[in-house]
Amino acid sequence: MYRLTELIDIQEIQTMAEQFYFLTHISHQLLDCDQETIFHYGTQSNDTNLHTKIHIPIIINEHAIGDFIIFSPQDHIDSCTIYFKSLVALMTNIGMNKLQQLQKKRSIPTENLYTILQNMPVMVDAFAEEGTFSIWNRECELVTGYSAAEIVNNPHALELLYPDEGYRNQALNEFFVRGKNFRDWEMTLTCKNGDKKTIMWSNLSEEFPVPGYRHWAIGVDITHRKKIEEELIQKSSELELIFKALPDLCFLIDLDGIIFDYKAGCSEKFYMPTEQFMGKSFQDVLPSDAAEQLHEAIIKVQENNSIEVVDYSLPMHDSVYYFEARCLPLVTDTIMILVRDITERKKTAELLNKSDTLAAVSQLAAGVAHEVRNPLTVIKGFIQLLQIQMSNDTDYFPLMISEIERIESIIHEFLSIAKPEIISFEKKNLCFILENVVSLINTKAIMTNIHITFQTDPQFLYIDCCEKQLKQVFINVLQNSIEAMPNGGKIIITAKKTSDTEVMICISDEGVGIPEERIIKLGEPFYSTKEKGTGIGLMISYKIIERHQGRIFITSKVGVGTSVKIYLPISQTYINAN
Repeated sequence: MYRLTELIDIQEIQTMAEQFYFLTHISHQLLDCDQETIFHYGTQSNDTNLHTKIHIPIIINEHAIGDFIIFSPQDHIDSCTIYFKSLVALMTNIGMNKLQQLQKKRSIPTENLYTILQNMPVMVDAFAEEGTFSIWNRECELVTGYSAAEIVNNPHALELLYPDEGYRNQALNEFFVRGKNFRDWEMTLTCKNGDKKTIMWSNLSEEFPVPGYRHWAIGVDITHRKKIEEELIQKSSELELIFKALPDLCFLIDLDGIIFDYKAGCSEKFYMPTEQFMGKSFQDVLPSDAAEQLHEAIIKVQENNSIEVVDYSLPMHDSVYYFEARCLPLVTDTIMILVRDITERKKTAELLNKSDTLAAVSQLAAGVAHEVRNPLTVIKGFIQLLQIQMSNDTDYFPLMISEIERIESIIHEFLSIAKPEIISFEKKNLCFILENVVSLINTKAIMTNIHITFQTDPQFLYIDCCEKQLKQVFINVLQNSIEAMPNGGKIIITAKKTSDTEVMICISDEGVGIPEERIIKLGEPFYSTKEKGTGIGLMISYKIIERHQGRIFITSKVGVGTSVKIYLPISQTYINAN
């Protein structure tokens, strides 16, 4: 709507108001629609006993474009009101004439307007005062298949376009609620061939009134766009389901390395709850070694626009887990990182490698043991004869016999690798086995100033096992702990149930510890952390526990100590009995 100063010559009105003030000395002012003062004469009076404040609005086409404010003495109210109402009537006439002139200048001839509306590249329809269509342009014909002759002035046109009576009535009710000024209202109409299309209508009747039209609106066919949106929503849902089904964890990061989104199929087995990664970089949440590997890979992705693969390990749940991270450029300023737990794959590869090595060692051990044992028996026998025949005492013979017996024990271990003993399992009380082992080795421990503490579950822990072989494992581990503490210390043995089907034996010492990079090689043939060790003892221990369907985990920290955790299944007959 135009402003007051655009429709009326204020100078002429101001002259008349000034003359009125000089004759009457009655204060008054003219305000625009924003209540800003255009001119005023006299001073404002707040004394209601002497003056009355009179408001006379200036209205053109139902729009208030200004106000006269008069501070009239009590005995001049009627005369003031009559004068200023006549002045406002004059201003209204002047304003209406000016408005008509302006509209005439801006208006488009009817025939030109009709031509424009008919040829616009969007749908245009209009309703006459009688409620029937008065315009149905060419775009409407192309979209719906209905010609203007079938729609214009047809009282049943809405039934053609919206044959569902319920939908039609609902649409009409909403149309009347929305009124003459709305935008982007989506409606589904039925074309002549039966296809359904979604049209987005905008009613501009109030904002841009057209003579002779009660309503007129512009429509855009968004059927194709809606179809694409639905397909995108479906694809997005499918991707969500795929991500949930995959065991991988997916991160989206920006170029600064900040994580802003994630998808997780099975998040509980990763380093920490996935939601704690949000808004942070990997340096904030992961150990420094793994975070640095990922950081370097992200930099390479940015520089080369390539896919980078990183393998890293994390300490979790008293063990070491291995992960593979694939870093790839996704879209502008975004990098996707897919993280997969490859711990089982790593362990399988290690087991296969150990199995191949063990097979080779077994063949070698069988050959060596066979070739060495017979000559060694002869040598030992002749040394014993010489010891009997020689009358003078000497320390050499006991020393030679001792070393030969050590060679024999190594050969026996070789043979146990090459030809495993046939063993039978019996239900045994694990606590009794451990107590027996502690009593056997306690003497050696006391001699080296080592104190062994045994803590056990109050319940009886029964397992199906070969007692002799398990004792061999426990003695082997305890001997390693004793040798790792030359200056004495403590060994703590704990036995407890970890679940209804499994028991854990933990042997912890305060020894020198084992570097992390050497732990993964423990159990391999001929690999030992001891200067004179062969590595066969621990390798046999691993094989024994595997035969018992158990597993061994070793954790260690240099200068703090080592913990060996052995997991064994509880006796099935004991489980069934309870």
